[in-house]
Amino acid sequence: MRSLSRRVVPLLFLSSLLALAACGENGEQEQSLIPEKGVYAGPEDTPLTEEQINELRNRTLLQSFN
Repeated sequence: MRSLSRRVVPLLFLSSLLALAACGENGEQEQSLIPEKGVYAGPEDTPLTEEQINELRNRTLLQSFN
């Protein structure tokens, strides 16, 4: 029993050190956890082409109830 604890304790210690090292400040992205209200923080949308707009219009016409 004593030899088992001599092996387990150092392994637990090393694994806890590894886990704590992974939680460094530089390892995480610099993001605000609470974004500004009403402001989208993601990348800008690409504008639709005329062809894409026409396809969407045609699709909505097919789905509408006449």
